[in-house]
Amino acid sequence: MIVMTGCQEAKLKTVIGIANKQCPLDMGEVGNITSIIYDGDNVVYTLNMNEEITNIKILKDNPESMKSSIKMMFQNPAADVKEMLKLMAKCNSGLHMIFVGNKSGEQAVCELTAEELKEVINTNADPAQSGQTKLEAQLKMANLQFPMQASEEVVVEKIEIIGESVVYICSVDEELCPISQIEENAAEVKEGIVSTLASQTDPATQIFIKTCVENNKNITYRYIGKDSGKQYDVVIPVSDLKKMLIKNKISS
Repeated sequence: MIVMTGCQEAKLKTVIGIANKQCPLDMGEVGNITSIIYDGDNVVYTLNMNEEITNIKILKDNPESMKSSIKMMFQNPAADVKEMLKLMAKCNSGLHMIFVGNKSGEQAVCELTAEELKEVINTNADPAQSGQTKLEAQLKMANLQFPMQASEEVVVEKIEIIGESVVYICSVDEELCPISQIEENAAEVKEGIVSTLASQTDPATQIFIKTCVENNKNITYRYIGKDSGKQYDVVIPVSDLKKMLIKNKISS
């Protein structure tokens, strides 16, 4: 048993060493993975995060939300990720993810013990339920960062699943942009959103779009007037989301 464990640890060190040589790994606007190491007890990811997008203090203040979201993301993972997790489990390795602010240097650390990883690996979730769980995990992490000023007139308050859509709830300053103006220019607004999403080829955005497609969810921007309460939905259907994945060579 000791010999076998030693062989597995050597294999894990090799796998992690190969991954580390590929760093920094670009995550687009979100930031990048600066290193991946195995210290003998844990696989440690260090991520340099764009603080204009990610509030490190919020992550730091919500450790359990961060942990539960990451655990949900690992349910029914891709084959290569699953193999790495199994190898980590055989080595009784935990997982540490260190999020570092690119300007402040502030850190938020998420730690999963070896037992917690094994629990995730042994969770036999139904694929459909797992897909919904992954989407909910992504939204839970995203909502830690909201509200966020998207433009002078629009604040994204939160994201939630409503019916057949993942909905961005957007509060609009009607003195700067009446809801009627968004409605009158709906085609242009949609075109702008599609163009922005299609241009974001970073892994985080692509995984989010792919998860929406797998769950057959549209992406909807719900603009709500701060004073009037009037609202208008701009819907990006699944068919448009699929084209973004084809364009960026990520199949659904």
